Amino acid sequence: MNTSFMIVAAIFAVPIVVAIYQRPQRGLLLVALFAPLHGLLAIIPGGTSMAGWKEGLLLLTLGCTFVSPNRLRVVRPSMPWWPAAAAWVAFGSASALLLSGIAGVTSIKITYFYILIPVILWRAPFSRDDRDHLVSVLMGMGILTAVIGLLQQAVGPAYLVDLGYSYTEQIRITGSILRSFSTFTGPFAFGLFVMLSLIVGISVALADPKRLRNIIFLAATPIMVVGMGVSIVRASYIGLAVGLLWIAVYKYRSILMLFGAAAAAVPFVLLLAPPSIVKPLFSSYSLEERGSGWSSTISSLFVHPLGQGLGATGSAAAKAAEAAQPMLNTMTIKAATTLGLIPYQPDNYYMKVAVELGPIGLWIFVLVLISSGASALRASRVLPGSDGALALGVSASIVAAAVASVVSTYFEIFPLDLYFWLLIGTVGCALTQHHSEKEAISDHESPSEPWHSDLVGAASKPMHANYSENSPH
Repeated sequence: MNTSFMIVAAIFAVPIVVAIYQRPQRGLLLVALFAPLHGLLAIIPGGTSMAGWKEGLLLLTLGCTFVSPNRLRVVRPSMPWWPAAAAWVAFGSASALLLSGIAGVTSIKITYFYILIPVILWRAPFSRDDRDHLVSVLMGMGILTAVIGLLQQAVGPAYLVDLGYSYTEQIRITGSILRSFSTFTGPFAFGLFVMLSLIVGISVALADPKRLRNIIFLAATPIMVVGMGVSIVRASYIGLAVGLLWIAVYKYRSILMLFGAAAAAVPFVLLLAPPSIVKPLFSSYSLEERGSGWSSTISSLFVHPLGQGLGATGSAAAKAAEAAQPMLNTMTIKAATTLGLIPYQPDNYYMKVAVELGPIGLWIFVLVLISSGASALRASRVLPGSDGALALGVSASIVAAAVASVVSTYFEIFPLDLYFWLLIGTVGCALTQHHSEKEAISDHESPSEPWHSDLVGAASKPMHANYSENSPH
């Protein structure tokens, strides 16, 4: 980087650091805002050197929680899922260090780094305004990225290559269709992020459909659905359907009408759609390929009942292989796996956890999902207004993520892992603050109990001459 760039970066960095120092919550909102744009670094000159911006910003935010004037007298968020999360981190970290020694730190960072977000929220919880800003960010970035994904279909892959994208990294073709990736590193991140935005956004928007922000979001949902559709990520389709069904069953029964309309429209859409689009969507090849890998994974559990160690597969294994063989940077993960240059990459997060941590580690991870989902659902029944709607949307997004993880490595795809920890921590902030406000109102409205010293003092005072036990009072 040249000197002028460094000076400009410093000019922008100083006010950001000051703002985060004053309120560390701003650091989390900034990460949430820019995380969906991370894939643009691929076409920015020198962008790869800035890939660690998100980790740096979170560490800065965490550090500010220890020195910020906003750190005192805060209501700590409710996090009933933390014992399961702590057990998962401890079990996985121990396995990584046993497998790779000090090099296992890379695997620990890839898998668990964003668990720092609940730690930040513990020290600097989101206020009601912060939670509202987070929802606005999620809605706005969902719309923006969906529009960009549709524009990519219009300009075509050749134009994207001219911009600086690569066929071995971002650009993928299924059949004759470009799989849109928008501002992300790949189609999976794009499709699943828009799924998340739709689930949480619809839940909040329906709770207050007259608010301008929510009107715009609801009007834009068809664009977002189509944008998600051209990512050709079936996990996002299934996850969206499950998430919206969850919301419909628990609160918004009117959404069930959309399911009926969609079921009636699907046959006509399939008849009118070109075969080049329909065939990739219903191809069984990828499912058969996944099934073969899953069978091998289940068989390996008999050989490694405690797993092969964190980092034995997935992103950590791919990064370790790239460091050992730089030529892998020019190959797709599928090609590298086929040639045996990197370990098997399961398109199923449960299988990934089973390979690395065995049945015990898988059981602990499932406990994290169940406890976080159940606590968010409980919060939706307690919290009023938009906070309750947000909690319901978060619970639905967890269910959608759990389902999508069957056919994707959801929790190691950035920024989905980041948003998971951010959203469940945010619900905890809302729940505890709600209880605190209720207690404060209750204490204010109820009469204060007299102190013992006051009673003693009153008893020692002389009675008025005309006062007796028989006097009216």
